[in-house]
Amino acid sequence: MALALSTVLACTTLAGLSVQGSAATAPKTLEKVTLQLSWLPQSDFMGFYVADKKGYYKDAGIQINILPGGSNVIPEQQVSAGIADVGVNLTSSLMQYQSKGWNLQEISQIFQKSAMLFVSKKSKGIKSIKDLKGKKIGCWFGGNEYDLYALLAKAKLDKNKDVTLVQQDYTMDQFTSGKIDVAQAMSYNEYGLLLEAGYKKSDMNVISVETEGVAMLEDCMFTNTTWAAKHSDLLVRFLKASIKGWKDACKDPDAAGKIVYNKDKSVSLKHQVYMAEEVAKLVAPKGFDSAKIGYMDTKALKRTSDLAVKYGLLKKPANLAKCVNVTYWKKSTSR
Repeated sequence: MALALSTVLACTTLAGLSVQGSAATAPKTLEKVTLQLSWLPQSDFMGFYVADKKGYYKDAGIQINILPGGSNVIPEQQVSAGIADVGVNLTSSLMQYQSKGWNLQEISQIFQKSAMLFVSKKSKGIKSIKDLKGKKIGCWFGGNEYDLYALLAKAKLDKNKDVTLVQQDYTMDQFTSGKIDVAQAMSYNEYGLLLEAGYKKSDMNVISVETEGVAMLEDCMFTNTTWAAKHSDLLVRFLKASIKGWKDACKDPDAAGKIVYNKDKSVSLKHQVYMAEEVAKLVAPKGFDSAKIGYMDTKALKRTSDLAVKYGLLKKPANLAKCVNVTYWKKSTSR
């Protein structure tokens, strides 16, 4: 028994072709974009996971592939080699590779504020930078030491004579055991681990590089300049979807933390949610217009470059006109 033509037109789906009305159209082909993170799946990348989970990339015609990072992964190398299309890393790290002639450009600044802290037990009596004199200070060398150098210099302390710098691992064991007097910590991660371990805020003194005015910019997005020029429309769509994910994540960090936790249960749900809440404060600080997520502040970029030169990361200031491209971000945020 034959079906009525109207029923066929309304309901038929065959071999991936949807029939609507009298015209058949193939589903939109998704374009691939590979994103290289600087570390494991954590809430400091929550905006990307939220955008993926909620289908924002697919809505933008993108098939997203998010690659986790690690201690042996250098995002700049991944993007330069064409393994990834977009990378995430510290702005200061990107500037270092750009200074070597690598064809990379920053296209969005995710973190507007620095998360870097230097934490000590109250019993150590370290209330200000000058109190660091004579102390053992933990540090993640390999790019994270320059904020500390700037911090010490502000108090006119010689990093080679006035303090003892110790290679810090990625736990807080050296801090809890007393092997170091001061530990480097990110507000959204290691500081939270101490609180979860039973330390109270009143048990610790904290020095923030952001508060002290010597912070270097952290997580940013970058890409290969040549690739970006060839895929400008795709890049704008990627940024638009990513920023939409970051807006949602900052608006509801609890939900974002749960999404990241379900992606890779490497830490507890409680800690992942804590991270999300703290990261939201860095991406969209109080008073910051959420419509400007990803905004690249020239003054902050220049400060990062100047500090990098002063303390040996760069030999000369970054050419911001060449190293930073605001065009794609502006197009992605235009209404």
